[in-house]
Amino acid sequence: MFPLFLCAALDCPGVIMYDNHKHLNGSVGATDTNRMKNAADWFYHQVYSDEDIVPRKEPVKEKLPSLLRTARSLEGAWQSRESVFLKQARLLANYEDDYDFSGSVLRYYPTYQSLTDQELRGYFSWRTKLRKGQVEKTSLSFAFLYIYELLNQIGVDNALDGYRKLTAFREEYGKLDDDILSYLEQWLEDYVIYYDLDPALLEGSSRAAIHKSVAMLEEIQTQSPAAIVEALEQLPLKWLKRSKFYQQHRSDMEAVMVPVLRRVALHCDTRCKNGFVAQYLGSVKKDLTWLFYSAVFCDPLRRQSYHYVVDELCAYHCQNGRWMVEGFFFSQRQCAKLDDLLKAIDCRMRQRLDPKHPIKSQLDTKWVLKIIQEEIDALLARKQAAEAKKITIDRSQLEKIRREAAITQEKLAVEEELEEAPPEAPPIPEPAAPPPEDTPLSPAEYRLLQSLLYGTDLGWVRAEGLMMSVLLDGINEKLYDIFQDTVLDQDAQPISDYIDELKEMVSP
Repeated sequence: MFPLFLCAALDCPGVIMYDNHKHLNGSVGATDTNRMKNAADWFYHQVYSDEDIVPRKEPVKEKLPSLLRTARSLEGAWQSRESVFLKQARLLANYEDDYDFSGSVLRYYPTYQSLTDQELRGYFSWRTKLRKGQVEKTSLSFAFLYIYELLNQIGVDNALDGYRKLTAFREEYGKLDDDILSYLEQWLEDYVIYYDLDPALLEGSSRAAIHKSVAMLEEIQTQSPAAIVEALEQLPLKWLKRSKFYQQHRSDMEAVMVPVLRRVALHCDTRCKNGFVAQYLGSVKKDLTWLFYSAVFCDPLRRQSYHYVVDELCAYHCQNGRWMVEGFFFSQRQCAKLDDLLKAIDCRMRQRLDPKHPIKSQLDTKWVLKIIQEEIDALLARKQAAEAKKITIDRSQLEKIRREAAITQEKLAVEEELEEAPPEAPPIPEPAAPPPEDTPLSPAEYRLLQSLLYGTDLGWVRAEGLMMSVLLDGINEKLYDIFQDTVLDQDAQPISDYIDELKEMVSP
């Protein structure tokens, strides 16, 4: 029986209606049979009518240049990706193209074999422009493919030329896409080691900076405070870089950090199984390594027995193609201990100097905390002593003092004249030569200091109506910025520690 819903959906002449009596008797009328036949004929001839199958148009395949077709012919089974890449790269080392390609390419570990024909021509067109000095941003896969070529000595005159081209690409293309930098930095170090270039090329690397810092901290007892601080800043420490207190109080923090680290290092080196560097930075050990890790590298030199010394803390060994590195391995866990130590210093310093902005420290080693506290106390004691030595002069009172002194001097002179005849006046010394232009002292102050240093007569002070105490205070005040101390004592005598320096400033 033909489905009733199709009849209705196809707008058939009518829906088959069953007569209850006929249905019960098991018979269907002739009219109903004709309607079913007509509906079926209409459905199969109108809805399911035959149609011609239209063949799919295949895209017109562009013909590859002959050299690229030759390179494609090198792709075959039973060959490693690296082997095929090196053969094709050497064949296409000088190939140039001008194909107009605007697509985007995303391939992991890209090789020529992994690119479509259009992508392949697009890459060589971009490389042609790059070699002519036209640096354009492109797909990251193209950038890495170019780096792989240089790592395998494709398109270079020698190993040093390859290094220069890699560094030039890092500087120029890295500004357009910095995603290449983290990989290229490590590969450049591996390049110098593998191709036996001068270790001096590695001096600017992050690893070289860490090794230099470690070597300096190994000799922390003999290094200058500035050198120790510089070494700390070269290490991947988190706290110093983000501490606002350290940035605002560098001199005070460094005045505490350096002696604390020296005392902690002395304790570790003399009383502990592991020294300071081993406990707070890392250790020297030997381990397997892979040069050019995550790059398509074809090992063109096939190193079998090879030894390369990076610096006093690192060396590489290759035996039968198996690479080992022997040197200092920086430990994040140990470095975190050093970070905690510096943070504890910061925490205790804030408690004394900036209690409004406290921080919490996780360090609870009692002997370390005791050292920190002792060094902070010593710093504050030094600051307090320096503050006590400062002489504050109220310049607004100087004129009043001079007037009062002149009146007192005049009264004393009158009283002396009444009591006794004036003595014979001593001869007035000849005026001294004028002071040099670069001295901060006044002529009278310069002449007084000159007389005190060289033992000449002081009668001119009174003869010219000047006060010895005022001149002495002026000398001490003006020379304090230079000596950070008073140069004349209460008896108007030069302090012995400064006599030689004062004589260099004041001629006889």
